[in-house]
Parts: sequence; C-alpha cells; structure tokens
Amino acid sequence: MAKLWTMILAHFEQVKDKPIKVASEYLHTITRDWSELDATDKFGNEDPAAVTLRAWQFTKGESSIKRFGLGSKKAKLSREELALDRHVNETTQQYVDRINGRNVALMPDNFFPSFAHPSTETRDFRDIFWATVSIKQHPDYWVHRYMRSAGWDVDRAFAMIKGIIEWRATEAIDKIICEGEIHSGHDEQRLCLSQLIGRDRLGYPLMFVRVRHIMPRANEGFVFKRYLLSQFESLQIVTRRFGRVTMLYDFTGFTMDNTPFTMVQFMVFLGRKVYAESSSVLILLVDSWLFTNFWNLIRPFLDANLSARIIFVKDVSEVRQFIDEDQLPKELGGTNTFAAPFKLPEEGENAKMFDLDGRKVAETEWRRRIADFESLTKKWCDCLTSASRSAEELNKLAAQRDEAGREVERAELALNRFTRSRNNFERLGLVDAEGCLLLPNDQQ
Repeated sequence: MAKLWTMILAHFEQVKDKPIKVASEYLHTITRDWSELDATDKFGNEDPAAVTLRAWQFTKGESSIKRFGLGSKKAKLSREELALDRHVNETTQQYVDRINGRNVALMPDNFFPSFAHPSTETRDFRDIFWATVSIKQHPDYWVHRYMRSAGWDVDRAFAMIKGIIEWRATEAIDKIICEGEIHSGHDEQRLCLSQLIGRDRLGYPLMFVRVRHIMPRANEGFVFKRYLLSQFESLQIVTRRFGRVTMLYDFTGFTMDNTPFTMVQFMVFLGRKVYAESSSVLILLVDSWLFTNFWNLIRPFLDANLSARIIFVKDVSEVRQFIDEDQLPKELGGTNTFAAPFKLPEEGENAKMFDLDGRKVAETEWRRRIADFESLTKKWCDCLTSASRSAEELNKLAAQRDEAGREVERAELALNRFTRSRNNFERLGLVDAEGCLLLPNDQQ
C-alpha cells in the first residue's frame, strides 16, 4: 500500500497544472420539442412497463429511422410517437415540472465542481480522486480495492486507478452524482429495473435485477447509461459499510433485445474497472438456451477476477443455496414482500445545495483534512522505507494517519449535503444518519 500511495501522491504533483477536459456523452440532453403535448398526456390505463414496451417496439426496424431521423432535426413524429418518446426519455426533473405545471426547484440550476476549480469545462485530477475516494469509509479502502483487483500488482493497480480517475473526470461523473436521480431518466426509475430487496446469507445487500424488463433501445442510449451510472453511484454511497453487494440477475423470459451488445459491453466495463471489487457474487438465474448466445457475447470482455464471481443457477432451489427464502421475492418462490418503489423528489429536500456559504466552509474543511492525510501518508511511507525507523515511531504515525483518514470521511459526509442531491434510499428512510443502508430488518 505504501508504494501505491507514493505513486499516487507523486502523480498529483505531476498533473497539478494539467486540467482534464470534459467530453462526456452522458450529459447530453434530448432536443426534441414536446411542447405540443398535453402536460397530463397518458395512454389509457396502461402501466409504465406496458408503455415502455410500446416505445421499444416503436424503435424497432424502419420506424426507428423515422424517430431519430438519421440525425436530422427536421424529423417529424406523430403525436403518439412524440408522447411515447417523451415517456421514455424525459428526466425526473422534467416529469416533476410537467405534473406540477411549473418549474420546480429540486436543486440549483448551475453546477460547478468546486470553489477551487469552478470551471465546468475541465476537471482537476486530485480533486476527482478525493471526491471519489472519500465517499468510502477510509481512503485506504478504495485504493485497496484496486490492489485486490490487480492481483496485488502495484504498477497495474496504479494504472487502473489513474485510468479510472481520468475517465471519471472526462465523463463528469461528479456532475452525475450531484444531479443524481433528478436529471436521470424517470422511466427507468419508476420501472424499478433493479431493486435492493434484502441480504444474502453472508449479510451482503442483495440487488435484484429483472433482465426481461430492461429495454435500452426504448430510449436514447445515453439516457440508459446515465441511469446505470446514477444507480451505481448511489449504491456506492449507501452500501459503503458492507463493501460489496450481491447481484441476482433473473434471466427468465429474457430476449436478446433486453441485452444489446453496446449496453452489455458498458455494464461489463463498469463491473471490471469503474466499480471493481464492488460485488460479492453475481448470481445468474437462467432457464433458456438463448442465454448461450448472451454468454458468448460477454465472455470475451470478462477478466478472471469478475468471471470467478459469476454463479449460474437453473432454478430457484439453487438460488436458495446463497439466499434464504425470507429474502427472496415472492415471484421467485420466496416470502420477502419488501419493496423500495421510486419516490419522486420533493422541493426543499436539497435545500442545502442552495447554501453556497455553507458549502464553501465545508469544502475548506474537506481540503484541510485531505492535506493532513496526504502529509501523514508521506511521512508514513518515508518511515516504512527508513533504515533507522523504530516500531514505536511507525505505530504512532500509522495511528495518526488512520485517524486522519477518518476525518477525511467525516469531512466528506458534511460536504456532500451541499454537493449531492438526495437519493431514493434517503427519501424512503432506508438509511441512517450517515447515509448508510438500513433495511427494514435492521430497524427491528
């Protein structure tokens, strides 16, 4: 760890005057005009899933050329097509504005990364590193994840960390975290494509994904990708005490249209690199020969580390080897009735995001704590390589550094109330005072 931290701190110095240019595909917005539609436009008594299915069918074949107009802004959609398009592509903010008939101030309009680096066009490597690392309990925890993922190869771990931080800077992931579900696709949120439903037998939070309900082609590609990023980032925050999450993917009744190549490739990239070592196991419930085609599609992109975490099961009885019956949903033969439906954000829940004076104070404290940790880390690394070091001196430095790391975590917790919109877990009361997951059974 000392060698890896030495490389990271040295890199901060090398790139401190070299901002990273933002060029994110996930910050795109829909440019089509929905103004001719009624604010309360609906499709009879159809549920959201049925409407999304219609939108997905609409985008298949030649009709997709009509929808997207091959990039032409002159493409004209029928009223029904336009309504379907709005249904699957509008953000939560747009939906809330529409049903309220006014612009609802869910969060500030103007995003800026920080007071030290206010430009929205570039990002600072060190800032992005610490914004990413400090949402975990201790800075060592996040760095250690990449050591494990790299097979304890320090040079490879550093290359992974460097690449991921640069990617996060380029793609403006800090802005996605700030806006959260508010500027994410509302359709994906209300469909609850993935839900935390309980725990596995080892106590890890259990995420249940109904693959057959995923229809990425129903909307613009960047809309679904942004939804995935928003979901993963929220999970990183609320599950940080557990370290990992168990994923249960239900492939029953799925088709290849639920798993288009570009989306699968993106999800594998997230699992392998961006959120490395975040999963305990990935349980794939498969009952169809069609899965062979899907597996052949993704297998070349998996590394040995991720592949080792994948478990194939053919029926629910095999799932119960890893998940107790009272944690499984009823649709899989379990007795778990817990559900976490999407609750719309409300005006006022992000009031602190409008308090720039409070944010400035919190950011100053956060930077001070980071500087303290970096200073103690340098001393600790030097002491480890010093021939004249004493065990007492090393232990004292290690204890001071450990406490400094805890202070970074506490400072980040205070700062993110000003820089991050609240998530659905918080609105449903499923987190404790520090924003960590608290499922119903934990509250008994």
